Amino acid sequence: MSSAEPRDRTPRMTLERAVELNSPITEFAVSMRPADDLLIKVNGVVNLRANTGELYEGVDDMTFVRSFTGVRRVTLGGVTAEAVDGTVNLSNGLSLSAHTSSITTLGICTSGRELLLISASEGGNIRLWDVRTGQQRRFAAQQSPATSVLDYVGPDGRPRIVSGGPDGTLYIWDPRLPAAPLAGVVSTRGFNDRVAVQDLLDRQALVTALTEVLEPGDGPTVITLEGAWGSGKSTVLEFVRGKLTRDPDESRRGRKLTAFAADLMLYRPPKPTRFFKNPDKPLVAFFNPWQHQSSEQVWAGLASAVTTAAEPAIIPDQNAKEQYWFAKNVHRVDRMHLRRQMWKRIYSPLLSFAGLGFGLSLLGALTKLNLTWAWWATAGLAGVGLLHTARRYFFGRASAFLPGELFTGPIASTAFSAPGTDPVLRDPYYRAKAGYLYLVQHDVKTLLEDLAGHGYQVVVLIDDLDRCTPRTTAQVFEAINVFLSNDFPYTRFVLGVDTSVVASHVDHAYKELADAEVVAHPDDPSPGWTFLRKLVQLPVRLPRTTEDTVDAVLTAHLGEIHQEDAEEPVLFEGTKPTIHKQVDDVIADQPEQVVVVIERHTEVRTHLRRRLAAQPEHSVREQKRLLNVWQFYLRVLGSSDVTLACHLVVVAEIAVRWPAYLHRLRGGWQVLADAVGDDVRWGATIARLGFAYSDRKAAANLRELLRDCDAQAVARLANRLF
Repeated sequence: MSSAEPRDRTPRMTLERAVELNSPITEFAVSMRPADDLLIKVNGVVNLRANTGELYEGVDDMTFVRSFTGVRRVTLGGVTAEAVDGTVNLSNGLSLSAHTSSITTLGICTSGRELLLISASEGGNIRLWDVRTGQQRRFAAQQSPATSVLDYVGPDGRPRIVSGGPDGTLYIWDPRLPAAPLAGVVSTRGFNDRVAVQDLLDRQALVTALTEVLEPGDGPTVITLEGAWGSGKSTVLEFVRGKLTRDPDESRRGRKLTAFAADLMLYRPPKPTRFFKNPDKPLVAFFNPWQHQSSEQVWAGLASAVTTAAEPAIIPDQNAKEQYWFAKNVHRVDRMHLRRQMWKRIYSPLLSFAGLGFGLSLLGALTKLNLTWAWWATAGLAGVGLLHTARRYFFGRASAFLPGELFTGPIASTAFSAPGTDPVLRDPYYRAKAGYLYLVQHDVKTLLEDLAGHGYQVVVLIDDLDRCTPRTTAQVFEAINVFLSNDFPYTRFVLGVDTSVVASHVDHAYKELADAEVVAHPDDPSPGWTFLRKLVQLPVRLPRTTEDTVDAVLTAHLGEIHQEDAEEPVLFEGTKPTIHKQVDDVIADQPEQVVVVIERHTEVRTHLRRRLAAQPEHSVREQKRLLNVWQFYLRVLGSSDVTLACHLVVVAEIAVRWPAYLHRLRGGWQVLADAVGDDVRWGATIARLGFAYSDRKAAANLRELLRDCDAQAVARLANRLF
């Protein structure tokens, strides 16, 4: 390396061979024949085999590509590079301090789909540059000025660089650049809309703060987690739920509730037994009101959610669960009637046979028949029957002889019972009350009192409230107001809502109230917003999703982007290349070219990221929709072509962003693409396609998208698919 050049830590090219020709090299060329048998023509007369350095004795009757010699200006990838002394100025605004000596020539190196700039200098240095970033990618040094450079594709599919100068030595360099991976078919199968299992949007700090607010103690009673559809409310609620969930109670198993114990409890109802310990975390119930419509259904759902959450936390096993609910329910039933029914079911059928045997024995005695054996058989049956009955009574599980509803939760009988409820249940308490809502509220209140008596605080997470009908939304808020009354134990709520939608629902549900506008807050646009203001103590607005999260979403759903081969520099600073006239090195067998599934291909991923980052709303839900459409139509086309996949990203974006206009665009894709560059023609085209004045914003956004891509290619694809 010339002492005129500074030391360089850039990865160096491998000198594959150097051939001494004993005459200055003014130009050379590489043949356009198969890569495994390329020829090099030097100064128009000498032909060498590029892969071995041997002389070629055949006929010179093929086409050659000439070297870059003394070239000061080149254009690659839309960027123009111009050499001025030792500096390269780029049209994208970058300036490369390439060499300390004068630049002799510029060239272009093609690596897969990537174009790199070659710069060579009087000092004998050859450098490869990424003109997009200004980064130096490779470096090499020969013993004399490098005045001619050229690249070609070697037998392994990777680029090679030929250089030469006045000392008459031809150098062939291997820059060790990766071969372009072959794209394989799409492998992922699309994505659902379930909550994420990992934090893709970096909201861990928000989750931690919200969890700390909900720890047992005083704090806001109603908290809203606010954001638009698809902003991640459900995922944050699930993360909070995971942090607050208690570990299973490891206390010892409860004793089996026998028929004998149940009989005593029916005779004299006890107070509910205490089965649980003081907790260190709140009890979390999860309720989705989307599945409920009427007031009765909303309250039934809330009761079920609280009960489901409470049971595993406060009741350690099935035995304790049966004892707890039976002790609660015996206060509500006709106990004497239930005891009679239980005894009928405990009574052994063998006693019936013993009674029949006694009748036969008595008949034999009256007719003076010798039926001594019958007396013994009857006595045996009676004894076994008594033992069987006693065993059932003292050791049998009570749930085997009484209705199962008594042991699984609060019961409701008569008109309020579910279909199939056991007819022996008679609940005079329920019959004495006015309606179903009162009954369910009483159940929930009783359960909450039991929990509060032992130190438990209940947190109810409510999701998808903005998907409900206005009436259901109002019913949920009415239920929350009941919980917040002084009659109910302390209960806290966290609601995932789109506040604009929920406020509109409240306005709609109470539009008939005469004083709605009177009670509205002066800073609120409608009474619905004022209602939320009064109900909610801590409104938490989710941070806006930005383009910075696109990479995390793509990696989580499509996998890591394909990484090119690691750098393999073999020469180090200060090392001189070895010159030889014959080949004395062996080219190692190269591995097969890598095949990469198309969604992990570098170019495809770059295009996906750019289009997702350009979306007006960065919603993970919308990003999943776009990826689903893109992957589906890749399968429809059965293609693994990288260029087609990039164009298809735009087609998928159109389908996802403007579904209401697809029927208007059908058959008009080509005229739309033709008109995208002319204002007058564009306006006439969209008017002919049925776009009204109210659609002007959508039309302008669509035009902006088509300007940012190959509109003609996109139009051809859209005509095939739509």
